[in-house]
Amino acid sequence: MNDESPSRRRFRELALVGIAALVSAYVAYLFAPVIQQREEDAKDPVKLGEPAFHVEVREAYNQADDGIHWVFPERLPVESFAPLSPPGGPAELTEAERGKDPERLLGELGGSRVGWNCDGADCVAVSRYHVTLTGNRKQPVQIRSMRAQILAEHAAPSGTLLAIPPQGGGPADVIYIDLDADRKDARTVDERNQPTTRIFTDVENRYAEQGEPLTLIVIATTARPVVVEWELVLELTQDGTRETVTVKLDSGRPLRTIGWLAVPRYDVVYVRDYARDAIVEQQP
Repeated sequence: MNDESPSRRRFRELALVGIAALVSAYVAYLFAPVIQQREEDAKDPVKLGEPAFHVEVREAYNQADDGIHWVFPERLPVESFAPLSPPGGPAELTEAERGKDPERLLGELGGSRVGWNCDGADCVAVSRYHVTLTGNRKQPVQIRSMRAQILAEHAAPSGTLLAIPPQGGGPADVIYIDLDADRKDARTVDERNQPTTRIFTDVENRYAEQGEPLTLIVIATTARPVVVEWELVLELTQDGTRETVTVKLDSGRPLRTIGWLAVPRYDVVYVRDYARDAIVEQQP
């Protein structure tokens, strides 16, 4: 027979509740560092397998310097370039064509926009990319080297050249890569955007805190009649740890540089006749 009084039973129940609370608090205390570490790991880019930089890449054409130059693998009739003529010009457009951005239409024709870099009368074919690298580590990330890695090469388009010469965020570093050189390190440029002999990472220190963007204008060149597909390889250090990040287009496709100035002969070349404000075939 249980002759325990109600008050004693109540005291025992409260004691058990108190002991359970103490045990729970002690267990929570013991495991708090583990739980905290798991929470930190769930946010740690390294533990999540994320790269040291978030990368954004877009093609960067400076029309004031480049003009408008497109190359196509096939010979195209002059009517293909009607969107570049003014309304009421020599070629009338369909309603569908009127609504299209000319650059998109030229791309649908199989064209590739190309650029050049000139020192006086000496010009070389280049590509330009605007690269934004945003730090993704708790400690500052230092760029120790930048170089191009060739992925593929094939002949440059030689069907049609459309050539319309020029008529007259925050700060970005400009780097220059010669894809024909044995060493494809990124070099500095002078005030005329001409390459120097200095390797960029030998003379410039660039760090990125977490969430801090670094902006680069990457100029790559080839003097051969080829299409070079490549990627930019960054060697990094962060708190004594070395990492490698490769830079491609946001779509995942490789960067491309077309040696369009070195093509021996195009099937046809079109230029703008400014007097008639029309695209016409260039006569030999």
